[in-house]
Amino acid sequence: MSSEKGNYSGYGKYDVSDKLELSLPKTEIKIERKSNDTLSYYRKNAEDEEVRKSFPNSSKNVSLELCPVLPLHLPAKKTHDLIFLRLAESIFLEKNSKASFVIQFPMEIGVFVINSSDGSKELFDCFTCEPMHSRFALYGTPENGNLCMYSKVKLLEEIDSDPYVFAKMRVTLNNELDHGVFVKKLVFPIAEHIIYYAEMSSEVHIDDIKGVIKPSVNNEVIEINREEYAKKDKDLKLVSYSSSKENKSFTMEKGFD
Repeated sequence: MSSEKGNYSGYGKYDVSDKLELSLPKTEIKIERKSNDTLSYYRKNAEDEEVRKSFPNSSKNVSLELCPVLPLHLPAKKTHDLIFLRLAESIFLEKNSKASFVIQFPMEIGVFVINSSDGSKELFDCFTCEPMHSRFALYGTPENGNLCMYSKVKLLEEIDSDPYVFAKMRVTLNNELDHGVFVKKLVFPIAEHIIYYAEMSSEVHIDDIKGVIKPSVNNEVIEINREEYAKKDKDLKLVSYSSSKENKSFTMEKGFD
């Protein structure tokens, strides 16, 4: 199974009997059966860091699934699900205007074990094909700011793609102020977002966001809410981390330029 770009391994299910090799940008994964029936799992990234795990005394085949996941795991869960995206270029919105555009969204990749008893999935390994994604940023002051996952991202044309490193997200901004503003950063919660992907493809989307720029007490803020991705393909697979129907909003009170 390989993708259409770079001969990388595609998302989807793999049944491992004796040997499996997966190739992804800056990352290689090898699974091999040893003489004692142990399946050995090995992963190496671009910084020559190695991860080794095993399935001891496993005479049966092991079923794995490779798929994109939200950037919530690396380097550790410390951010309470907030992400800080700094745009490579400022977006100018005229007064009482609306804009819609697509941006990069950093993602991680998960290796899931499919349990033979009931078909349920458990996360076995998680990594990023771009080590620079595993970074934090503080939104606000050191005394009362929010710790966030951080990534610098660019606006995309419809045909642009950076597979296995970024997903795509549509951003809609509505400026309700009586003057124009620049927006260069977006901060919002992501645990409720769903990732959409297709097997045999490197195309990945995530739920969109909608932001309203409006006045507040002695301040101007952006209130950001998740919007469900209007998927066009019924065959797209979904990765969700929450069963909640709640749509958490986040108000950017500490600046957006």
